[in-house]
Amino acid sequence: MQQAEEKLEKAIRAAHTRRRDQKLRLRWAAATLGSYAVDTLFLGLFAAAGTIPGQVPLAYGVAAAAICGTTLAITASGLNLRARDPSLTVPLMAVAVLLQLATVRMAPQIAFPFLANLFTVFAFGMIWMSLRQSIVVWTLGALAMGVLFYAVGERLSLPAASAGERVLVWLYFSLVLGRCLLLSVQADALRRRLAEGRAKLAESLEQMQQLASHDDLTRTLNRRSLMARLEQERSRAERGRDAFSVALLDLDHFKAVNDTHGHAVGDEVLKAFARAGHGSLRDSDAFGRYGGEEFMLILGGTPPGAALPAVERMRVGFAATDWDAIAPGLRVTVSAGVAGYRAGETISQLLHRADEALYEAKHAGRNRVVTKE
Repeated sequence: MQQAEEKLEKAIRAAHTRRRDQKLRLRWAAATLGSYAVDTLFLGLFAAAGTIPGQVPLAYGVAAAAICGTTLAITASGLNLRARDPSLTVPLMAVAVLLQLATVRMAPQIAFPFLANLFTVFAFGMIWMSLRQSIVVWTLGALAMGVLFYAVGERLSLPAASAGERVLVWLYFSLVLGRCLLLSVQADALRRRLAEGRAKLAESLEQMQQLASHDDLTRTLNRRSLMARLEQERSRAERGRDAFSVALLDLDHFKAVNDTHGHAVGDEVLKAFARAGHGSLRDSDAFGRYGGEEFMLILGGTPPGAALPAVERMRVGFAATDWDAIAPGLRVTVSAGVAGYRAGETISQLLHRADEALYEAKHAGRNRVVTKE
């Protein structure tokens, strides 16, 4: 049942992402249509000024409408999702480059303004294309321009014979620069969103690691993490003969706390003990919930003789805690068993000796620390 719910949730998230991306692609297609419309307008103005024939803006407008209409139809129907690149970046760039070069071929009198428009096309591609795709498109575009330059030759020019033409050229070059700037701003916004997404992903991964390695209630290390830390300490001790000790700590009469004051109070007691344990840790130590009301303290680089006073200080401090803030009349103590690692023994053998020491502490009257050496 849980697996089915996870699959359903994953499918819902994927569908939401697809819808969001499709809306973005439709907006880009609409923006491209607007850009082509502005180009058509300028071609019409050049035609009105007598610079180019009137059929050039008409042909450009029809071609641009066909390109954008096809893109909108494919995206709206979802057919683009079948492609490896649902944004259709490479084919859209290819037809854009060909359209600009075809315009130059039909009207070489305005070659340089519309060749400058290629900067807009390639700025758009910078946002979406991979390095490999960029190299392919650039290579094909460069070859096509080489063929065009050879074919048109000296007819390529910049329209500046009249004041009107010079104004149109200035306005069009300004428009090209503005498009490139807007695309740069869009690229920067995408980079920021990607950076934010990576930061959120890193935070989520850190939270997942925290949940996987820590106890939900006390926020201390869980049993699995403690066992992994013991293995690390054992390996270190076997390599360098560095001593380390382990203490098992058990809250005395904890069942009575739950029975008398309720499980909510019991949870608060566990959290209070976890805070007390963390407050006495060194950088080389590890502390966590071993199970139920039992905790483990791993004292790195510490032989049993030095570990015993450290655990005793923890026990005394815990016994002196003012519990009235949690429940009036509440008193809680802890018993502990300490064992130092012996060369060649297993973790199970080490924990068995610590557990025996804890058992002795319990049967000797509780609220005490016993070492098993």
